[in-house]
Amino acid sequence: MNILRHYFNLAKFAISGDKGFYAAREYLAQDLIGELEEFIDLQGKKVLDVGGERGEFAKILAERRNCQAVNLEPKRPVLGDFVWKTIIGSADKLPFKDKSFDLVLLRGVIQHIPTEKKLKVLKEIHRVLKNSGTAYVMIPPWYNPLSGQTIKPFQYFPYKVARHLRNSVFNSSITADSLVELGLWPMTFRRTLKLIDQANFKILKTTDILFKIHFITKIPALREFLLPSVGFILKK
Repeated sequence: MNILRHYFNLAKFAISGDKGFYAAREYLAQDLIGELEEFIDLQGKKVLDVGGERGEFAKILAERRNCQAVNLEPKRPVLGDFVWKTIIGSADKLPFKDKSFDLVLLRGVIQHIPTEKKLKVLKEIHRVLKNSGTAYVMIPPWYNPLSGQTIKPFQYFPYKVARHLRNSVFNSSITADSLVELGLWPMTFRRTLKLIDQANFKILKTTDILFKIHFITKIPALREFLLPSVGFILKK
């Protein structure tokens, strides 16, 4: 019944336009809290959300779990303003002391980090975590049709072909000449596993964030293209 209710909620959000988008974000945030609390008692913990945009999730953690939550972003939002305490800084050089946080989150951010900096970012997260601290990394596996972001679902094609198809079929106006200009450095499940190992993390759990078919995250032949979002719960 719980999974059916979950699917019903996703369908309701999908047909509700912009209002549904923001409601879905809050719903999935609460869902993530439940998953994390299988491994860490969040009450009163120090939490860093790396690349948390305006700070909505940090605000939810502070209000619902009394967390000492900090949001980190590389620059101020183009539209609106931050809704929670935010520090301007770089993910590959976190402006915090060693062993400062109980939990560090990297949600849907790593695909926007240049390839040569990805490992550095995970090592920085490892550095600022307390001993036995918890990290959470979420990726959209590149080969899922929904994971191409600006050029989805045509990311399987050479970039210029993908851009042409996206502009033609969806009446988009993409002018960038490469994925790099779009701020995209694709991530795969396999590549993420390698980076996690190199950063000296232990994987506690892998999750299918949207559809809750968690066993697919264990099947190499399927997890790269069936899942639009995957979460890795890690321990230092």
